[in-house]
Amino acid sequence: MENLIRKYFLFLAIFSTAFILSNCAEDEENGPRPTAGFEISADSQLKQFEEVAFVNTSINGKSFTWSFGDGQVKVGKNVTHQYTEPGEYKVTLEANANGQRDVITQTITIEGLIPDVAFSIAGEGNLKAGLPVSFVNETMNGLSYMWNFGDADNSTSTEENPAFTYNTPGTYTVSLTATGTGGSGTLEKSITIKPNNDELYFIDNSALKIRKIALKDPSTVIDVFDLPGFCIGLAFDPDNQEIYYTDDDNKVLYKNNLEGTNEVMITDNLSDPRDIALDLANNRVFVVERGIDQITEVDVTNGNKTSVYSMADDATFQLPVGLDLYQGDLFMTAVEIDAESVWTGNVDGSGLSRIIDYSSGGYGYAIQVDMANQTIYFDDYDGGNLLRANLDGSNITEIGTTTDQTYGIAVDNEFNKVYWSGTDGVVRVANLDGTDEVILKDVAADVRGLILRKSN
Repeated sequence: MENLIRKYFLFLAIFSTAFILSNCAEDEENGPRPTAGFEISADSQLKQFEEVAFVNTSINGKSFTWSFGDGQVKVGKNVTHQYTEPGEYKVTLEANANGQRDVITQTITIEGLIPDVAFSIAGEGNLKAGLPVSFVNETMNGLSYMWNFGDADNSTSTEENPAFTYNTPGTYTVSLTATGTGGSGTLEKSITIKPNNDELYFIDNSALKIRKIALKDPSTVIDVFDLPGFCIGLAFDPDNQEIYYTDDDNKVLYKNNLEGTNEVMITDNLSDPRDIALDLANNRVFVVERGIDQITEVDVTNGNKTSVYSMADDATFQLPVGLDLYQGDLFMTAVEIDAESVWTGNVDGSGLSRIIDYSSGGYGYAIQVDMANQTIYFDDYDGGNLLRANLDGSNITEIGTTTDQTYGIAVDNEFNKVYWSGTDGVVRVANLDGTDEVILKDVAADVRGLILRKSN
């Protein structure tokens, strides 16, 4: 019996030793258990859109999976990640090795961005009362904006790039407050608005008067002098401070001083006279005679008339209306079907050609050369647009809107503005590229012609 017991205990000892040795062999084969750990690089900024670098401090790990708390996952030992929104995120690292895993989670806070506020003012050194001032927002990381223009009414705007008109000269403090995901920032600038004595003159056929708008206070329309009849064409001689105009009722071309006290007939017996272009250095005025489809040269010294262009030069040149002159070339609009839209030719009567047809420019009643930029402005009545093109008719660009027949366009190169008026009485202004279009004044009358008289 004693021998049997000894054998039993010997068997237990042998079995236990084998079991222990077996387990030890298994641990040696699988390897040690991993311990997950990580920290954030000291160089990282915990801010929106910044790259956050995660430094893996795990022990015994062989493969790693990261979860950043925003739905994004990456695999790798050391990784970077960018958060697109501010807030708190739970970052999880799973370390794996030898068929075993360990997980660690840390919470990080991502800050939003405070805007870097910046803005500029178009034409900042030459701002005048009564003209829109364009503010260009150059802020980085802004989501919403509040402008204060510093005028007596404490006027504000939430537009990103607003335009504002100061009617009184002076110095104003303009502020822009921009708000981003991490807070707000504010920038102030002082601007100086100069006095503006420039004036727009136009024909008011509802009252049969020449009237004007003082740009320093465009809210008021001022009567200048009475007209002898229904007038259409209008031009200005800045050297002698005289206005030229065509009278369609009496078929006459007149000139007058700015007070209207010295009306002089240049010529009569015109056929449905429309627009005019001055070449006083050569003692002549060019007049559109729509009734006979002709451009006529008038000698201002004796009133004699000479045909420059007519249907004899091109059978499709019919119903001309608009007219302007630049460096010896005439620019004209025509409104008859198949005659639209813009023509050009030399003042000596040669080279009449159509440079813009209906498919490209529609048809319209006014044309104005921007001499400084060598472009033309003209209207498309069908399309309801003010257009701009190069002098050869190329590069047609939509500049503004029209709501009726346009008989007047004026360009101001000093302030990079273009003005235009319609027979509905609406006078508009925009930058030369068409930005910041506004209604300057609704005269509520039949308006024809438009000239800009610059102050000294």
